[in-house]
Amino acid sequence: MKYVYKIIPGVILFMGLAGACKDDDSTSIPGGIAVDKEEITIGPEGGTEQIAVTSYSNWVAGASKPWIFVSPANGSSSAECQLAIDSTLENTARTSQIRFALEGQEAKLITVTQFGFGKQIIVKEPDVKIESSAAYDKRLFEAVISSNVNFLIDKEDIEYSFAEAETMTDEDKVEFEADKSGWITPPKDTELKLNLDRKARPRTVKAKFRWEMNTTPYTRIAKIRFVPQNPGEDQLVDDNGNPIEAFILTVTQKAAPKIEDNRSGDSLAIITINEKIQSMISFDTSENMQNWDYVTLWEATDKDIPEGAVGRVRSVKFSLFNLQEGEILPKEIRYLKYLESFEIQSNSNNQTRIVSLGEEICELKYLKSLTVFAYGMEKLPDNFIKLGGKVDKSYRGLEKLDLSSNNFPSLAAITEVVNEENFPELYAFNLIGCRRSDSYSDLSQGSSYNGRPLGLHIDITSGAEKEAFLKLLTWDDLKSLRLSYNFIEGQLPTDDEVDTALQKAGKPTRYQDDDFSNNKDDYKDKLVGDTCIWLKTGDNTVVFTETGGNALLVTGKDVPRVLPKARSFSINLNFLTGPLPKWILFHPYFAEWGPEILLFNQQENGKNSAGAKVGFNNIDAIKFNFEYYYGKEKSADATVNGVAYPWYYQRYVSTSN
Repeated sequence: MKYVYKIIPGVILFMGLAGACKDDDSTSIPGGIAVDKEEITIGPEGGTEQIAVTSYSNWVAGASKPWIFVSPANGSSSAECQLAIDSTLENTARTSQIRFALEGQEAKLITVTQFGFGKQIIVKEPDVKIESSAAYDKRLFEAVISSNVNFLIDKEDIEYSFAEAETMTDEDKVEFEADKSGWITPPKDTELKLNLDRKARPRTVKAKFRWEMNTTPYTRIAKIRFVPQNPGEDQLVDDNGNPIEAFILTVTQKAAPKIEDNRSGDSLAIITINEKIQSMISFDTSENMQNWDYVTLWEATDKDIPEGAVGRVRSVKFSLFNLQEGEILPKEIRYLKYLESFEIQSNSNNQTRIVSLGEEICELKYLKSLTVFAYGMEKLPDNFIKLGGKVDKSYRGLEKLDLSSNNFPSLAAITEVVNEENFPELYAFNLIGCRRSDSYSDLSQGSSYNGRPLGLHIDITSGAEKEAFLKLLTWDDLKSLRLSYNFIEGQLPTDDEVDTALQKAGKPTRYQDDDFSNNKDDYKDKLVGDTCIWLKTGDNTVVFTETGGNALLVTGKDVPRVLPKARSFSINLNFLTGPLPKWILFHPYFAEWGPEILLFNQQENGKNSAGAKVGFNNIDAIKFNFEYYYGKEKSADATVNGVAYPWYYQRYVSTSN
């Protein structure tokens, strides 16, 4: 009896393990059964097809139509099944489904399409419905296409429409006309190529269609035409055998939520934009919008408030987003009509992607500050000039513009639009770090890196890029101009060259009485007090000793009037060579620019296109001596012989005021 007691636990344990193994087998196959095909196409002559069945238990199979015979029709585990498909006498295609199932489990279905003797193009799902928006990698649908004729998609004849066209207002038709078409990108012709190696035997191909997000409150429809590659030889027929010119695939896209011209519309626009750019930063919709991070609303106490703007969005910032190659800033930005400040920064892989800013941002009439940082932009929108306020007087005009860390290849293309004439209110302009490679230091190796252009690689010694640079230097009202960390090479314009440029622009070449003021309230726009009185003199010679011992003799009247209001100016970490001119060394705000860091030091170990080491040849960036500029000691007088700006010693050197 004791022996039996010892055997029973072992048997129970064995049965438990066996049961566990069976459960593992059943869960390793979804639904308990799997087949190696989902679609079968065959020609009118019929024939046989093999199907591999994998299962852990008893299964049965059957066809929905009598013209297909399945053998074997059942089994207890894995097997090879053979389909015998009769020939057809029809001119058009017919379909049937083969069903493989376990008791109590969802069946596996195989669709069999047998073409007739006529020429046909058949899409498994001829009517496709898609959402209004989705993440970039989700904005695709796949079409399973079977055909017994080589075919193409007529890309120029896709018919686009709005489902609600008859009920749309005339204003909406005009507003959304540009959004109606072009939102489907069909596959390339090479992706639709069939191998019709057995005459009438059809083939199946899977093709991916990309779609763009719908920003309109209307349902969009696209009718895509599949046509024979050789229409003169191949006549298509429909399911009834009647001749047709093309097979039509219909795509219906849901409407976007309607964004109203109110505060709720502003919040919906922000959420929609944030979702579409796939930002890692979220807005807490459970909170009142006035408590959202990175969002500021207009308040009744604000100065210079636009009519109707109270409670509407005044500023918004988006960051850490993921716009893909070829994408555009979501068009919902236009609904934030009272924006005064807009900032978007840090796109994933922005150096390798080209992303557009879009035209809609050019509709923001109250925009004063715009930051598009590390975005992936290589050119400005066509209507960007409108944001300057000169072309359209209803615009307030940008005051601050930051286009840093983008992929602009040319300074001239930017200043053709962004210049003093077109942007009269602009006083701060940043164009820093427009590099598509952070490790490139030898321009003699070429203008591309890993197959991509370097970024803002220009030579300002001559030509259009020099004129563009001079256009910035002769911009009177710029208080900040930052051009650091680009691939700018060549020599800075000489004093004579900027004199010529100033004369050409109709500007005074030397500082005038109007550049000075005794009113401290004018400090942002003028040289206040006697601090820079030396610029008015022609008799107090200052000696600047260049590297190598050459003495540069300068009086105040020798200093060109370049960027007279610029409190910040930077050109460091570029590939510049040659001498620093007087318009920099004796600029009244030179010390304020932080020249040791933001001017002198160029690309470390850098070489220009000629293979020469970069850096300025008339200064010692390490041991630069400011004595010519503000003297050796604190002064009680505004004029000191041999010193340009003696009172600057108190400001930048002395510990006392």
